[in-house]
Amino acid sequence: MKTAQDKKKKAKLHALLFGAASISLYAAVFKFADPMVELYAKGGAYCLLPVSTVFLFSYVHGNFASNVWTALGIEASSSAGRKSDKAEKTQRKDTRSRATLKA
Repeated sequence: MKTAQDKKKKAKLHALLFGAASISLYAAVFKFADPMVELYAKGGAYCLLPVSTVFLFSYVHGNFASNVWTALGIEASSSAGRKSDKAEKTQRKDTRSRATLKA
């Protein structure tokens, strides 16, 4: 079983790798901005290139940020994003109007 120290150590390494990849991506975008704009503006199937570029940046930066937080020892709580059991079991009175037929 991995200890917290092992997890932090691995996260630091991944943060450095994804950080370097992120810096490289930004450097490439600034260096090759004009050719990229020309390529992206061609239309047709080339319209997928800007979208895929954004997804690539999002993936790399997201992994970098996640690993930075883990390396710092900051983790989401185990109950984050979940409703409490009490809230799920609470029954509310049905106050909707109903149409009835009289025979």
